[in-house]
Amino acid sequence: MSLSYAFDPDFRAIPGSSSPLELREMIQNPFRFLEQRYTQHGPIFRSSVAYPCVWMIGPEANRTIMVTERDKFSYEGGYGKLAFARLFPRNILLMDGDVHARTRAILEPAVSRLGLEESIGPVQEIWDAHAASLGGQEPADVYTVAQRATYEVSARVLAGLRDSDEIEELRPYFESVIAGAMAHTQLRFPGGTLDRAMKARDVLNARLMPYVKRARVSSERYGVLGLLTEYRDANGRPLPDHEVLNQVLLLYWAGYDTTASAGSWVLHYLAHQAEWQRRLREEVFEVLGDEPYQLTGSSKLRQVSWFLREIERCGPSLFMFPRAASADFEFHGHRVPAGTPVFYSPWMSHRCPTSFPQPHTFDPGRWDPERGADQAKGKYMVGFGGGPRLCLGRSFAQMQLRIMVTTLVRRYHIEPDATTEFHVMGLPVHHPVDSRVRFRELMAHQLPASRAAQWVAE
Repeated sequence: MSLSYAFDPDFRAIPGSSSPLELREMIQNPFRFLEQRYTQHGPIFRSSVAYPCVWMIGPEANRTIMVTERDKFSYEGGYGKLAFARLFPRNILLMDGDVHARTRAILEPAVSRLGLEESIGPVQEIWDAHAASLGGQEPADVYTVAQRATYEVSARVLAGLRDSDEIEELRPYFESVIAGAMAHTQLRFPGGTLDRAMKARDVLNARLMPYVKRARVSSERYGVLGLLTEYRDANGRPLPDHEVLNQVLLLYWAGYDTTASAGSWVLHYLAHQAEWQRRLREEVFEVLGDEPYQLTGSSKLRQVSWFLREIERCGPSLFMFPRAASADFEFHGHRVPAGTPVFYSPWMSHRCPTSFPQPHTFDPGRWDPERGADQAKGKYMVGFGGGPRLCLGRSFAQMQLRIMVTTLVRRYHIEPDATTEFHVMGLPVHHPVDSRVRFRELMAHQLPASRAAQWVAE
């Protein structure tokens, strides 16, 4: 990696510091790190995260990176420096231009079908089973609860696994791959995180290959894995087996920890926002009754939608995203030279007071159209990215969270455990740590009036 950009006078004129101490401060407290620098310098500043870089913060920065000048920001240049590039060397996040467009055309039809009716049943079954195990007096860690269910969804719906014992047997290998993808370095040391991840990836490839072979000759559904085997290019050629597996494991990595993070915030805020939990319960019972979640009529779950939008705003799964300048560009009066690593942060962008009044307040009601101008602020949300490269799995992730909410609020009153204190982890995935909650079976007084009368009668 060339650092010539760091000696460019225009780069050095950008406010901020390229001191190596910047990295230590960011690791210690990434939230304070960004807030202080954004407050001091504004929407563009210089820093160092193992190498000199530029941060761009706020809605104008996001539009520049994702829409208006997106051709000047390279995914390969950004993600190529990360450990996961060694785990998945030919993945869509390492592609730009026409190569990316061709790969997205392969993945999009398969992934988009995940958000449709055919995937709702399996996800609902998984959450029903997990919900049944949550009742009791012992508090549960929200991140652990979300991870368990999300892992099973990923294993069944993405990888096409069927057998529960096999799903559990492969869990350590999947988790090792996740840990390796988030490793701090691309260097592979024997026995290190990345080394274990690459060995686990090879085990998963060997174990999943029979599913690829079977899916090619079977009419049964095998999740996204099976859908990718149906792909044919313009010349009628299928996607090679190893590419099917590479894309499935990439999608698993991209969707598992991020959805688990969002799910943990759902549980955390349900427990800590009792009034919103009550409002969601009333709406879900009114719209769905005892029926499972379904796409038809889901638009009537307006408050559920507001709640989940506020989850995305306050609890974006990833604190930061990398790019690299593939050409010189200007932003807020500063020239940024080609080759400069560039980061943007959903977490900080979602807390810009010019975009969101009272940004540190969890307020799902800000998305109520009757609140007027606040509703337009949705264009400033970048939890799933934005522009032509909006996250492929967005609809699937949102569907999972809707099923999670509609299942749990009809079964439990969720309350925080007063005996523990939580804190928030920002890197590598943004989620609450040691946020423990209790799932208590609903009592008559906690049900909507119509449901309470029915409950008493029964």
